[in-house]
Amino acid sequence: MKTILIPVDFSDTSNNAVKYAADMGCDMPVKKIILLKSYYTSVYEQILPSPDFLQLSADDFENERNKIEEQLVDLRRKLNSRCHENIEIETVISTEPIIRAIHDVIDDQRPDLMIVGGDIGGEFSMIGEQIIEIAKSSPVKVLIIPANTSYQKIEEALVPCDFEAVARLGILKGLNTSHSWLNPKLMILYVDPKNKHIGREAEFEASVKQLVNCYECKLHYSDDKNIVRGILNFAVEQHVQLIIALPGKHSFFYNLTHSSITEALSLNARHPVLILK
Repeated sequence: MKTILIPVDFSDTSNNAVKYAADMGCDMPVKKIILLKSYYTSVYEQILPSPDFLQLSADDFENERNKIEEQLVDLRRKLNSRCHENIEIETVISTEPIIRAIHDVIDDQRPDLMIVGGDIGGEFSMIGEQIIEIAKSSPVKVLIIPANTSYQKIEEALVPCDFEAVARLGILKGLNTSHSWLNPKLMILYVDPKNKHIGREAEFEASVKQLVNCYECKLHYSDDKNIVRGILNFAVEQHVQLIIALPGKHSFFYNLTHSSITEALSLNARHPVLILK
């Protein structure tokens, strides 16, 4: 793990993600944290009056940018006081929309991981509002931090999986050696309300151990008819510190339903959710 990118909007949700990253950096060899603030003003905002019939001037936009710079300086100072002294903190202000701004920084800085704050009930968070679009479009791993979640050393992680496509677990290989990211015990969970696994347990276990032999792992089953509920209840019962969601076509969510279970999991979990790429 070398570089972490954190899109920020100064909301409590976003600030909590920054704190999580700082504390995580104490356990992992992080070298740089990049704080990205998108300051995008559409052409319509520039030429049309506000609801109060006030036309925004160049001075208004400059004042807003100065305010953002001051907020970033303050956030950087707080992060520096919380981080390991060897971690470099960099700030970036972009005038592009948030998704494009993120991709520009990824192309330029090549971060290993992006951390984003999950949405929270009554608080407006620009990042939280677009968290699914950010996660889906990102070419790098995305770690979603639910509101009010504090960092805990990642010793056990839950990986939900559809064992009709068990070979997809192979994407986990190397996660524990790539930039010293993490090396937890894995709990592989098959949510199987139709009990299709009965009689095939030995077959599934052998396949999992062959594919994920670089980890200490154990196979579990759930017959909960509500897939998301089954995953989240299991995570709570087993006291895991992380849920790992396999990406796109590699995800059992993708195969089981047309609705976005990944979205529900990301927005409702009380545990950090790592979306692999």
